[in-house]
Amino acid sequence: MGSPLFEAAKKNASLAYKLDQSGQTQQAVKYYVSAAEQLQKLINFTDDPNMKNLYYHKAMEYILRVKEIRGIIEPSETPTPSSTPSPKSDEIEAAISSVIVREKPNVKWEDVAGMEEAKRALREAVILPMSRPDLFKGARKPWKGILMYGPPGCGKTYLCKAVASEVDSTFFSVSAANLISKWLGESEKLVNELYERAVEEAPSIIFFDEIDALAGTRGGSSEGEAMRRVKTQLLQAVEGFATGDELLVTVGATNTPWDIDAAMRRRFERRVYVTLPEKKAREVMFSIHTKGIPMGTDVDFKALAEITGGYTAADIALLCRESLMQPIRELDAEGALTDMTVQVRAPTADDFHNAMMHIRPSVAPKELARYDEWRDKFGG
Repeated sequence: MGSPLFEAAKKNASLAYKLDQSGQTQQAVKYYVSAAEQLQKLINFTDDPNMKNLYYHKAMEYILRVKEIRGIIEPSETPTPSSTPSPKSDEIEAAISSVIVREKPNVKWEDVAGMEEAKRALREAVILPMSRPDLFKGARKPWKGILMYGPPGCGKTYLCKAVASEVDSTFFSVSAANLISKWLGESEKLVNELYERAVEEAPSIIFFDEIDALAGTRGGSSEGEAMRRVKTQLLQAVEGFATGDELLVTVGATNTPWDIDAAMRRRFERRVYVTLPEKKAREVMFSIHTKGIPMGTDVDFKALAEITGGYTAADIALLCRESLMQPIRELDAEGALTDMTVQVRAPTADDFHNAMMHIRPSVAPKELARYDEWRDKFGG
C-alpha cells in the first residue's frame, strides 16, 4: 500500500473528490482518470489477488464517475463492478475509451496571434472543406491527414482548437502518450473505436497531441508486437477510415517530426510548420498576457517585441508573468503586502528587461535549424 504509485493514486483521487464535491466536476475528471491509470498499473505489478481486486474496483469507481460527469450514463444507471475482476477485460478498455472526450473548444480564430502562414494552410485544409463541402468533390479532395510540427511552446494545440471552433464539427482530442499506456491495454482497438465514433459524428477532427509517441519509426528492437499493431491500425485509419462522403480529418502535433515513421509521414498529406512568433505577433502576445494590469508609461510592447526575437509564445507568457510579479515582490520585501491601503505600483519597462535576465528563449538556434532542414526536405 505504501508504494509511490499507490500514494500518487490516493493523492489524485483525493483531489478529484474535493473538486467533485465543490461542484468543479470538469476539473475533477483528469484527477479521476489519473488515479484510475495508476491503479491499473498497480494491478499489473501486484501478485496478490485481493489487492488486484481492491485496485480494480476503485479504478472502476473513478471511471464510472467520469462517465456520469460526461453524461455517458446517468448516476442511477451506474453498474456495480463484478466481484470477480478481470483487470485486462473489455470492460476496462470500454470504460477508458469512453473518456476520449468530444469537445467544442472555446478558442476563437482571432485569439491566435500571428502564425499567418500556418493559419492559412489550416484554413484551406480544414475550415474551407468543412464549411463548403460542395466545393470539394471529385478530384478536389480535402486533406485526410495534417501534421503540425515545430518547436514546443509555439501554439500548435491552441491553433488546432481555434480551427475546430471555426467549423461546426466534432473535435476529438487524444493524447497519444496516454493512448499507448499500459492502462489502455490493446490500444489498436481503441484507435478503431475512436475513428468509428468520428465517422458517426462527422464532420469530425481527430487531434493527436504528441503524435510521435504513437507514430514513431517502426521496427526498432524495443518495439513490441502490441505497439506494431497500434501503428498499423492508425496507418489504416488515417489512410481512409470513412467509406462514404463523411468529412473526417486527422491532425497530429509533434515537436519531433523527424521521429515520425515514413509511412505515417506520407499519410499526413499536408504538413504545417508552426514556428516562432514573428515581431507583430509578439507585440500582440505582450498585450494579451498583461491584460487587466495597468502598465507604466514607459512600457512599450512594440519595443519589447523588437528585442524578444527567438522567444516562443510560451516564453513570452512566462516573461510577462515574471514581470508582473516584480511589484508584488517589492511590497512583500517591505512587509507591506498585507496593508490594504498600500497600492501596488504599475510594472515598468525595467521589470520586463530584468525578467529577460531570467526568462531566456527555450529553443536554441541549432534546434530551429533542424526544423528548417526537415521542412526543406519534407515540406510545410
